[in-house]
Amino acid sequence: MIRFNDILEKVNPYLTSEDIIEVTKAYAYSAKVHAGQKRHSGEPYLIHPMEVTSILADIKLDKESIITGLLHDTIEDTLATKEDITKIFGEEVCSLVDGVTKISKLKISSTFEKQAEDFRKLILATGKDIRVILVKLADRLHNIRTISYLPEERRKVFAKETVDLFAPLADRLGIYWIRTELEDKCFEVLKPNEYKEITKIFNHKKDEWEKYSSEIRSLLESQLEKFGLDVVVKTRFKNFYSIYRKMIKNNIDSDKLLDVKAFRIITKDIASCYAALGAVHSTWKPIPGRFKDYIALPKSNGYQSLHTVVIGPFGDKVEVQIRTEEMHEIAEYGVAAHWKYKIDSKDRKKLIDLPESVKNIFETQTLSNPREFIDAIKDELITDFIYVFTPKGELRELPIDSSVIDFAYAIHTDLGNKCSGARVNGAIVPFSYKLQSGDAIEIITNNVRQPSKDWMKYVVTSKAKSKIRSSIRSVISKDSEKIGREILGKKLASYGVDILDAGVLEKLRKFSTENNLKNLENLFINYSLSKVNIAQILDCFDLGVKTKIESSQQNYLNPENAIVVGGSTNVMVRMANCCGAIYGDEIIGYITVGRGISIHRISCKQILGVDPTRLVESLWDNSYNLKSSTSLRLYCNDKTGILSEISNLIAKHESNIIKINARKISSSKSSIYLEILVKHARHLSEITKGLDSIPDVYSVQRLYGPQSEFNLHEKNSRI
Repeated sequence: MIRFNDILEKVNPYLTSEDIIEVTKAYAYSAKVHAGQKRHSGEPYLIHPMEVTSILADIKLDKESIITGLLHDTIEDTLATKEDITKIFGEEVCSLVDGVTKISKLKISSTFEKQAEDFRKLILATGKDIRVILVKLADRLHNIRTISYLPEERRKVFAKETVDLFAPLADRLGIYWIRTELEDKCFEVLKPNEYKEITKIFNHKKDEWEKYSSEIRSLLESQLEKFGLDVVVKTRFKNFYSIYRKMIKNNIDSDKLLDVKAFRIITKDIASCYAALGAVHSTWKPIPGRFKDYIALPKSNGYQSLHTVVIGPFGDKVEVQIRTEEMHEIAEYGVAAHWKYKIDSKDRKKLIDLPESVKNIFETQTLSNPREFIDAIKDELITDFIYVFTPKGELRELPIDSSVIDFAYAIHTDLGNKCSGARVNGAIVPFSYKLQSGDAIEIITNNVRQPSKDWMKYVVTSKAKSKIRSSIRSVISKDSEKIGREILGKKLASYGVDILDAGVLEKLRKFSTENNLKNLENLFINYSLSKVNIAQILDCFDLGVKTKIESSQQNYLNPENAIVVGGSTNVMVRMANCCGAIYGDEIIGYITVGRGISIHRISCKQILGVDPTRLVESLWDNSYNLKSSTSLRLYCNDKTGILSEISNLIAKHESNIIKINARKISSSKSSIYLEILVKHARHLSEITKGLDSIPDVYSVQRLYGPQSEFNLHEKNSRI
């Protein structure tokens, strides 16, 4: 069981005697307010804050952090108040304790909106003081160490939350040893069988691996000594969760695990790092593509080291990391190793040089859309990156699978919005190209280019997704305004009201003001999105019109009020998938929320029972000449050559088959499903009559929409 003297032994080397007095006072206060409380394990509750403080002392945090470790649960779990903490220990400690308390109260939800808000609270709770997160990580680490005392169901939820949020957070803060311990403890809870398998193999081969490691270390030390290098060589085994992920990624069995050990060379200075690298490469052949220079190109969390993989003396792969003592301290303790102190005439101010990875996490709180915020948080907690270069040789860190569009937005929003192509290492590449570490990228721009919805298929970074969505929303707003103005104008015209009349516009402006709409343009947008209906607007003209239900019963196909589909000046329309309307079908429009007007067949079941005020008259433009796809179902005799007859007839009618599928439904009968391109409804009618005239075809039926039997059958045929 931990003792307070154990903590004092850890903090004595770097805290002053005055600091030690304050820490001792915090211990006495914590013992007093937690008196009588027990943990799930049955131990006195005081053990937990002491263990948390011991972890903080391991990473040599300042006096205020050490005191916060002792007090971090006092506000939440005892009668102590913020006023008490402030009076006894000062505002700074109270702020830290309060921040940790706020994080502890968060319940991570499965829904996007709630989860986004929880993450935002976590970030806001830190008050941009990274010590809050460091104390919370220490708190989480000790709780994970004692997770076996929790009920089984709660253990799994707690472990999942830890591996999804806190372990990646520790990685972004650069605290390697906390990340690996959190991962392994959670791995044991969430994947017990896999954990036992790897543990069994590790225990079985541990002596063999240690003997092997000792031999390799001796060879390394001997070779480095020949080069006159004063270094320390250490060995380490990879953590179990890392081994498991490697097994999954490379699809290898546990009995073939070899790459579980690595060697670390600690040098005095940077020059010695590169000299040691030369010594290693002169001894064993390096594997091409497996060398990484994180000294010249540090990771965003401040990590620096040389990584290389060589073919060792026994013919297997040997991973070697080379770094200075200072780099090693940062690799182990991460952001905590960046603490510096500045003494002035009044007090000691703490300065922390936050790495980019941490600054980016704080910046995510400015995103208002819950989905975009969650995407951004996940981006910032990603631990696998590629490193690419701008044309000027500047390094950029991007998540694995990033595209040239991700890169463009990482440089600047305008560059992303105007991206029309890219050269990678001098060669033109498509947007679908996945960037690789070392790629040099040059973005080709076009001032008239705008982001496309299709770009979302290629991007992985939250910034790119957010900027593309924002641009698309801007375009949709303009289209919505155009739609709203045109549709409202036609509706008002049917009641004898001219939307171009100055008096009418003035009344519409007054209506906008009374309904908290910013301006006339905003009214048109809201009308197109069905947030304002025609009945509300008509009330302000005092026309004495009929009720909404009565006024909706009119001839939808009145050419004077119709939206024209397919013309050069039509508003934003799209063909609905549910009924597959083609040119020549009788159609009607439906004002959707945020997606313009969807066009349906007049008999479509989807529009039965909808709000009639959202239906708009629609007609085909006479110049419409685009081919449309439609689906057919044929029942026929199962006869050799029947597919050939069918395809020849369709080709004869100048149509193309997009998809075809067939299956037997009895010993002599088959059903055939076709998706074909047709010019118009009359063209389709000619094709169906032709198919019906084939002697062995006894039924031809047109299918409608994506949920047709064609698609269901096609899906089942691949299972």
